[in-house]
Amino acid sequence: MAPSIQESNNSYNFSKVTTLIFDIDDTLYDVGTGFTAHRNGEGATSFMVEKLNFPDMQTAKEVRDRYFAKYHSTAKALTVAEDEGQVPYPPRDVSNGEDAKKERVFHAENLSQWWAENLNFSLLGGCNEDVISMLEACPLKLVAFSNAPRLYALRVLRELGFDKVFTDDRVFAVDDVLPACKPEKEAFQKVMNAIGVKDPSECIMVEDSMKNIRSAKELGMSTVLITGIGRMKRKDKVNEHDESAKTLADEAEATKPGDAPDITDKAVDVCIESVAEMKSAVPMLWRL
Repeated sequence: MAPSIQESNNSYNFSKVTTLIFDIDDTLYDVGTGFTAHRNGEGATSFMVEKLNFPDMQTAKEVRDRYFAKYHSTAKALTVAEDEGQVPYPPRDVSNGEDAKKERVFHAENLSQWWAENLNFSLLGGCNEDVISMLEACPLKLVAFSNAPRLYALRVLRELGFDKVFTDDRVFAVDDVLPACKPEKEAFQKVMNAIGVKDPSECIMVEDSMKNIRSAKELGMSTVLITGIGRMKRKDKVNEHDESAKTLADEAEATKPGDAPDITDKAVDVCIESVAEMKSAVPMLWRL
């Protein structure tokens, strides 16, 4: 099958590129797997009920979705929600002299552990050896940068076999950049500082998030947008399998309000449906 590739009218020069920065969720695996809807749905709300004292899943969902729409990170969303008094505190027995001073309830590492231990990672579909080999053959510096917490991000990479591609020192999670997170420029800057990149034009950001694509472009990076398999095609040309995936992709996008891929956005340099199409889309990167 021919790759689905769209290039913008932007003028970009990949000759200076030294580094590819990949988002993880819905970028290194397809948005249509059902995993993102699972993680951002019951995976997040069950944690909020069990660990953050929310009374029910619906109340948890409303808070999570409201803050996620602004911050595009469940960890950052819950951090700010607690700062603004939207996270319930457990009851305290003041009669026994318990300190009435409130300590933080939410910690990103707890969400990371919950996701790493409780999510259904079989939805990811396992390793794609062709994609692993393609990335291993790339001569550039490869970095993974996620708005998810670190332990979880490492688990996803391991499940997909990408721990062979991205060493721990080249993996950055929201824990590594808080209180900032993508799409805040401070988050990108922390990662560039850590990997020794001084000029953003040395980097290509590979992302599914329009907020993050726009921010990376404003910084001076080139961009590759991942839309998800079948999502650049006309509906009447999508086969039955793709239609099923499209439904799961729509469910996933519903958990990320206001951030669906837009192939017409001027911040997009190259648009592809899957990370498997990277080399076909930008073959010059494998020749630098």
